[in-house]
Amino acid sequence: MLQEVSQNIRRERQRRGLSMARLAEISNLSVSHISKVEAEQCEIGLRALLKIATAFGMEVTDLLPTELTEVPKMLTNGEKFEEIMQGANPQTVEFVLKMSEHMASALNENVSYKKQKK
Repeated sequence: MLQEVSQNIRRERQRRGLSMARLAEISNLSVSHISKVEAEQCEIGLRALLKIATAFGMEVTDLLPTELTEVPKMLTNGEKFEEIMQGANPQTVEFVLKMSEHMASALNENVSYKKQKK
């Protein structure tokens, strides 16, 4: 992960035509620190990463490895059901739906009963 962050910083600095000295100046870090980060000789702290991203006019996440910034898609209950039932025959789907309805009804009745007892 450190390697990819370091490479992303170096790549972005070079893409913008900035020297290490100029990046150090606009990020308020030392040239030595920038050099060590890019050479993977030290771990970059959150504060330094934020300063560098700000100097580039970027979000911190733009400098992180892609696997840290990719958010898995959250499936709706309907999408989950479709995924589970994919390839099932229509009778199986109908059976599972009816069973689910009965279970939901029983659970709702149980909740109502408990509320009445209180």
